[in-house]
Order: sequence, then C-alpha cells, then structure tokens
Amino acid sequence: MSVSISTRRANMENRNCPAMKKRRLELIGPQGLNFLSLPEDIMSRITAEITLKEAVRMSAVCSNLRRAWIYHPNLDFDISIVPASGIATVHEHSSKHKRNQHSDQHNRMMGIKRFIDTVNLILGEHSGLAVNRLAVKFKLHKEHANAIDGWVSFAIASKAKVVALDFSPYLGPYENNYSFPCHLFHKQNSSHLQVLRLYSVTLDSSQDFCGFSNLTTLALDHVLILQGLQFLLLKCPSLEWLSIQLCPQLHDLHADEPLERLKFLCVQYCAINRIELHAPNLTSFEYRGGSKVHFALNKCLKLKTASIKFNVEENLEYVFTEIPNGLPYVEALHVELTVKT
Repeated sequence: MSVSISTRRANMENRNCPAMKKRRLELIGPQGLNFLSLPEDIMSRITAEITLKEAVRMSAVCSNLRRAWIYHPNLDFDISIVPASGIATVHEHSSKHKRNQHSDQHNRMMGIKRFIDTVNLILGEHSGLAVNRLAVKFKLHKEHANAIDGWVSFAIASKAKVVALDFSPYLGPYENNYSFPCHLFHKQNSSHLQVLRLYSVTLDSSQDFCGFSNLTTLALDHVLILQGLQFLLLKCPSLEWLSIQLCPQLHDLHADEPLERLKFLCVQYCAINRIELHAPNLTSFEYRGGSKVHFALNKCLKLKTASIKFNVEENLEYVFTEIPNGLPYVEALHVELTVKT
C-alpha cells in the first residue's frame, strides 16, 4: 500500500487554479484508503514534514484533511500565527498609531490576546498524541501566567520531549518575568522532557523540586534564577549540554555531586564569581564575562578545550596562573581579553 501527497506548499497557495482543485491534497491510496484511517503514528510522521501553519492551512482546503493537523508533532507558535490584523500591533506601528499612545497600548493588548486565543484554540483541538516539541516565542510576561501554565500543562500531558519558552521580545524588569511552573512537574510526569530552553523567565527550583530524569539539554537566557542551580542540576542526571547567558542573579555555579554526563558547558555574561563542577565527561567549556572568575574544574579529566573572554583585565598574572590552575587538563586554551595599560 502506498500513500501519496500530491501537492506541495506552492500548490496550497494557489487554491483557485482548476488543475490544483482536482489534485488538492487527496491523500487516498490505490485501494481507496482515506488518510484519516491511517494509524496515528503514520499521520504524525506525514504531517511532521510540513510546518504547523501549513498543516492548518492544508486542513482548510481539503475536507479529507479537516482534522489531520491535530496530529502535528511540532507545535511552534510565534508572531506568524497571529491574524494579519494583529501582526502590526506587537511590533512596528504606523505613524498614525504612534500619535495616540492609548490606542497603541490597546492594539498591543489586542495583538497579545489574539496570539493567546490562537494558541489556546490549536492546543484545545490537538489530539495531544505523539507531540515532540512545544515552542512559544512571543512578548509575554507574568500577567499571562494562566495561559502559559496551561500550555506547559499540555506539554506535560502530551509527553512532549522539547519545551522552549522564549519571551525575549520582552526585556523589561525581571520582576515582570513569567515564572516557570516547576510545581506542575512531579516524578511521574517529568521523565519525558529531554530539552528545556527558557528565555526571559524566572526560574525558582527549590530543594524539593523533582527534577528531570531524562533531560539532556538545558538553555537559560535572560533568566532570573532565584535559588541557584545546584538543586536543579543534581536532579538532572542525564544532562549533557548546559548553556547559561545573561542571568544576573547567578553568582555561584557549583554542584556538590558529580555531573556524570555533562559534556558541554557555556556561561556568558552572568555576574558569576565561581564555577566549580565535577564533570568527568566534560570536553568543552566556554566563558564570556566582564570580571574575574574562580574556575575550579580540576576533576574534569576529559576537558581538553576551553575558550575564555574577558572585557577588561588589569594584568596577565590571572591569565597565566589562576586560569590554568583551575583548568589543569585543558590542552587548547583560548583567552581573549582587554588589558589596561
């Protein structure tokens, strides 16, 4: 049995062409098998070849695919899903709108509402089966917590492997950040998450947080970290890739127990004073910052490559003495700095 998709993206955009109407996404096999009668995992694999937006558009032009998009595995939500009338409200405004600040604020709020309503509608109709990724990139913060918590709950219930929350268009005060809902996770529902990327949120992982047993990748960018990362890191035993950028409250990066699987570590532009980790399989380390840091990676036996960049340094003693002492197994050390003379 074979199933053919007889149109591609360009065909969908030309709905009025008679030839295209005849061929329009009739996913019927030679034995007359309807697409929707296929097993769910096969439908998921087919719809995964196109974007979520294309899948929704496809369902609008073909009755046989009216609900096929509900099995799409990668749910990526950004400005492109907002109706055309709302796109301008969250980015650049016309000169006419700029004349009236109240009108601008109203338009921005309406644009955000359209975005939230659209995400809620799609997730509400989605099957929740075979979800691989839930990614949101939009200007949201703590006042939208109820909606965002619902999206995270959907990711948990659907056993999504990747969760990415990027609210970086919002770069206001940290106290307005959305707080990532660690309380929604427990040992029974957290084991499916493998990749977590957080941008412009607040992260408060207390000592009793369950952690993520199968998390391999953690990226934190412009995140307000309230309790440090030690408890979280120790409860992510599968972690291999860790990136931390622009996290002003992170002053100390350490763990009392070994991070057995960590292979890559990147720390950039945090107000950090110490990096002390026992990561026996760490092979690559990158640091960017504006002040001296005490490196204590003495037990990282496989660490062979390190790159360190400072904005200002008064002398070279720290470069030639302290840094090598903290990275004794590194074979290729690249240091870039500005020296005051």
